Amino acid sequence: MDIKLLRTFIMMARELNFHRTAERLYLAQPTVSVHIRQLEELVGYPLFERSGRKVRLTAAGERFRLHADRILQAHDEALSDLARWKAGYDDRLDLLLSPLCAEHVLPPLWKQYTMMYPNVEVRIYTTLSPSVGPGIAAGRSHVGLSRTASSHPDTESRILHEDPVLLVAPGTVDPERVDYRELLLDHPLLTKNHPEYWDELLFQLHENRAPIRPMSVSQVGVTRKLIKEGLGVSFLPRSAVQDDLDNGNLVALPTPDLRLPTAFTYVITPRNKELPRAAQDFLNLLFASYLC
Repeated sequence: MDIKLLRTFIMMARELNFHRTAERLYLAQPTVSVHIRQLEELVGYPLFERSGRKVRLTAAGERFRLHADRILQAHDEALSDLARWKAGYDDRLDLLLSPLCAEHVLPPLWKQYTMMYPNVEVRIYTTLSPSVGPGIAAGRSHVGLSRTASSHPDTESRILHEDPVLLVAPGTVDPERVDYRELLLDHPLLTKNHPEYWDELLFQLHENRAPIRPMSVSQVGVTRKLIKEGLGVSFLPRSAVQDDLDNGNLVALPTPDLRLPTAFTYVITPRNKELPRAAQDFLNLLFASYLC
């Protein structure tokens, strides 16, 4: 079966529009029509229904789409495997990371792993922490790193690292002369940048009648930049701000009447499924690095 016909069919099934399909594939619109007609003749069923300007998949088209996806995936994977083999790779490691883990957990290991295992092709994907577990369960990657444990029954979660949470302020603030309540009175509290601990912290702050003006910011990296610009303060894991604390861009303030939480980094792997050698080697290096 001609692969180019399948690619045209898949794009057409997604767009349901001949003009847009032609644009996406850099083809002439009549060529798209010819590809669909040739494929319909080949499979023996009409794959699309045309009613005026509207196009939709037939029942046969819906059913064939599943097979076409698998055929294209197998075709592309075969070519990718040959390319890896030609480049000298004999194994592959797929990692699925939350943005915070990609920024702060992976870099120290990257050089060491690639030097130890130069014949392993490493592919890195990022997603929000709650999506890491489902991604591992679906087989989209071998190993996941997340700031939340996975609740998916087909995965296992292990704590890699415990991280104290700190109240972080701009580097211009003197932590010995400023009470954290005064700081909260003058600066917005940037919240919701970590998936685990904010509900507990906000409850404590309300119980202690702390003067807060919450402002939701979804990412730790953005939160850190806003704080450095003097646009707010936040409670962040130490590992996410350690470099900025060391160079004076940020400072940590004491909060004696608050029970500050601990943030965790989790390693997520498939349950009851043997990992490839490259993934096992990565896990061994990962845990050895954090035990040192």
